[in-house]
Amino acid sequence: MLDDNVALIRRPVLTGHQLIDGLWLPRERFDERAAARLILSQWQIGASAWRFTDGDLLRLRQPLSVHCETLTGWPLIRQGRALCSALLSPEEIRTMPTADLWLVRGSHVEALHLRDAEVLAPEQWIDISGYTLLDTYDCRSTLAEPDLDLLTPSADTREIFGDALAPVSPEREGVMNALQARQQKAQAQPKASAEAAGKDEWQRPDSTSSVWPKLGVAIAIIIALRWLSGGSVSSPSANDADTWNAILKMIAATLIGAIVVTLLLAAVRALLQRRPGAQPTSHPQSPGTANALAKPPALPDRATPTQSRPALWRRLLTRLTLNSRLSALYGKRQADYMRRMLEMFENGDFQEALRHAIPLGDEQGPSEQAFGAPKRRDDLSLNGQRGPARSMLMEEGMDDHLRKIYRHSFERLDREGRIDEAAFVLAELLKARQEALDYLETHGRHTQAAELALAWDMAPAMIVRLLCAAGDWQRAILVARRDDAFADAVALLQEKWPESADRLRLEWAEALTGKGLWLQAVDVIWSLPAERERAAQWLLNAEAAGGQLAIGALVKRAILLPDTLDAYSDWVEQLRDDPRRHAERGVLARALLEHKTRGGALAWLAGAIANAVVADQAGGNGHLTQDQLKTLIKMSKDSLLLNDLPNKVPPRATQVPLDSVDVAQEWTAPELGSRPIVDVVPLDDQRYLIALGEAGAAVIDAQGKTLFHFPVPAQAIVIGHSRQVALVVARRSDVWRVSKLDLVNRSALDLGVLRFDVFARSFDGTGWTIGRDHQLRVVDADRDFTTLWHVSDLPGRVLALKEDEHNESLWLHGADGSGHVWHYRLPERRLAGNDALPGLKHENSFLLLTADGDVTEVGLKLKPGADAILVLERQGNRKGYRLPGFEENWPTETPLNLTLSGSWLVVCYALAGEDTRVHFIHRSSDRLCASLDWPAADVQVRCVGSDWMLFDGQGRLSHISVVEGWQRNVVVN
Repeated sequence: MLDDNVALIRRPVLTGHQLIDGLWLPRERFDERAAARLILSQWQIGASAWRFTDGDLLRLRQPLSVHCETLTGWPLIRQGRALCSALLSPEEIRTMPTADLWLVRGSHVEALHLRDAEVLAPEQWIDISGYTLLDTYDCRSTLAEPDLDLLTPSADTREIFGDALAPVSPEREGVMNALQARQQKAQAQPKASAEAAGKDEWQRPDSTSSVWPKLGVAIAIIIALRWLSGGSVSSPSANDADTWNAILKMIAATLIGAIVVTLLLAAVRALLQRRPGAQPTSHPQSPGTANALAKPPALPDRATPTQSRPALWRRLLTRLTLNSRLSALYGKRQADYMRRMLEMFENGDFQEALRHAIPLGDEQGPSEQAFGAPKRRDDLSLNGQRGPARSMLMEEGMDDHLRKIYRHSFERLDREGRIDEAAFVLAELLKARQEALDYLETHGRHTQAAELALAWDMAPAMIVRLLCAAGDWQRAILVARRDDAFADAVALLQEKWPESADRLRLEWAEALTGKGLWLQAVDVIWSLPAERERAAQWLLNAEAAGGQLAIGALVKRAILLPDTLDAYSDWVEQLRDDPRRHAERGVLARALLEHKTRGGALAWLAGAIANAVVADQAGGNGHLTQDQLKTLIKMSKDSLLLNDLPNKVPPRATQVPLDSVDVAQEWTAPELGSRPIVDVVPLDDQRYLIALGEAGAAVIDAQGKTLFHFPVPAQAIVIGHSRQVALVVARRSDVWRVSKLDLVNRSALDLGVLRFDVFARSFDGTGWTIGRDHQLRVVDADRDFTTLWHVSDLPGRVLALKEDEHNESLWLHGADGSGHVWHYRLPERRLAGNDALPGLKHENSFLLLTADGDVTEVGLKLKPGADAILVLERQGNRKGYRLPGFEENWPTETPLNLTLSGSWLVVCYALAGEDTRVHFIHRSSDRLCASLDWPAADVQVRCVGSDWMLFDGQGRLSHISVVEGWQRNVVVN
């Protein structure tokens, strides 16, 4: 130790916001026990500590940004090769003696050497005897399937109304049963192979049982057409041989014609049932080989379109019969049935009239001509939106006449207090669905109304409102979580049932916190005075998370709790004075501008940073437009600053999108790291969530420093849309272990073990899509994987699943080798397409599926002495891209890896040795916009929105933003 009393230090104390490299803990203030606690609290991986006679030294591996006045010990910064407790000028540094540590006391310096100190081992200070070793999961049994019948509506209106309605007549049973059978057959046409879902082999109908009905129909049609054409046969006598010969010839011709027509009808039907272009694919690869889901769920199926066209044969036959006398064959019987039904209504015999009544058509889809005659049927089922409706042959104006009769019948039944029958007329006969629900609600029949709303798949908010009114909270919350219908449902409940609205508001807030939307949850729950303490805690959680979320929480606090803002004045001053924190000031300025309120604490916040934001703008680090800057200054109520503001300030810094660069960018790969990266997703504030396999998951910053760690196995990441929650999954034989990460509270929760083949790589924070065999399910990640939505009869096994925030597409492989692509629109999850997978047109090619349902065939064209050509063909449009340096004989299995997402094609292909070249190609312009050579063979690619992540098992990570056109390399150690 050297004492130097010659040099006088003009600024002996570090103040304000500094980037420190160590801490000094003097012995006069901290004993050994207190110093050990402080060292452990500030410890970093790779840091070191020493003990001197006068105190302890902690040397950090990475500089730490702190406010010096808030520290307990002495902050130290690096001055040349030494650590110093003051900011020295160059002249002062030249006068300093050689040492490892300079401690400024008053205006003099005390020089210390590490050779005179004792090296400390902080890892020996931690007592782990009190930690309990937790048992690992027994993955031989998965979670039990939940009760899924809660959301399954009844398809029969009479089941909903109970015994209040009289039984239907045999004639009406026959009519409705025939119509229902026709409808179910028409509905099955778009997915003919769905009947075999969940089986190992397709079931084929018996040829004998299917040919004879067609033969009989054909004979009847031919005889009717001969009769309509004017041909007739007189009654022959027993001795008239010529007449008998004529009859035999006519019978033979009729049979031959019937057989021909039958075969034609069978061929046409087979052609219509077969999906055009369906061809077997070449050796499809399944993403997984686990067993099937334990039990098919029973949820309302939204997979079929709401409207469908009548079958071709029915349209042709309708045109034929409407212009011929054949319509009289069935029209007369239908007219007799209608006449008897009308007489019952006119006579006031509602018991029989309702048993015979025929429902009117509605706007759910096009109607088809019914050819069946009244026959007995077993029940009256509600058609809903499952297929085309059937209409009987009626005279012009008869539909309006029936509507008036049904309306008068409803009014009379209502006056007589026959509520169930009146509601049945509205729901089943008039098809006035919303009116029927309102009528039942008016009379307190909330349970019946809710069941009908579920059966008809009405607006989710309406279903939730009726279920809440009926006291069925379990199903109400399931529907609200499934369809994110909390906001509309609360608005519908608020006026009439405020207590139910408040209860649903609490569930809504909890759902938002589960999604990582903490500030939105505070807004939802703040209107409940009894819950404001919980809302204040949520604000604290958001502030502790740091970054953009903490800034948003500060603005929210200024609006809701302005009296508590004084405690944040020091933080705001540090944000204002630090020139390196211009990005945070820009975030705060934009957050302030999002609110219409201009006074109070918001004005104070705006005034605190307005000058610094103007300086940022002038220095080229601006984040606001001219109009936004003026609005911010007006909010601050600083009229002098507003007057001094020039008419035109320097424009905010702009980034050139990658697809707009003039010359292809040449990027470099990151340096070698030490920790293998299995998966990675970008977070806010230049942070990343990385999966480390059995070593768990971790959040790192842009320098590769680990901010916090989750001790759960992570082989793949399912990121939430808010980027504040995530799921991590790890394979365990034929099942997957699933855990949920809360990135705000920095906690992990084991959810259990599930079986699935494919899974979505993103989710909204609540509903997560998984697929297995012929099943697709959306499960609630926060409620024991309760099934919120499902399709259990897909026409093939699910091989692949691609998704983004607006689309979800499935690759299905049928038992006969055919392939299909089903495309859903999100968030409504409505089927947008179910097309056949095109067959491969070229050898050694394969298919790529995108989230929006596009299928592209990919192949390679190789010629000796020339660059390899990557060939992409989609819907007859063929494009080629050169791959210079492509090495076909690569040491690994796949020398080519492609990723399609949005407008970008990312190609990874083999070079000589074990290097990989990566090309970023803009698909619309067919331009190579960027490339880089990766010094490893196992580079992986993942796209999250507009962010592309390249990583490998050697700790290399490269983040590329195609929107802003930049690359950031990170090394993970």
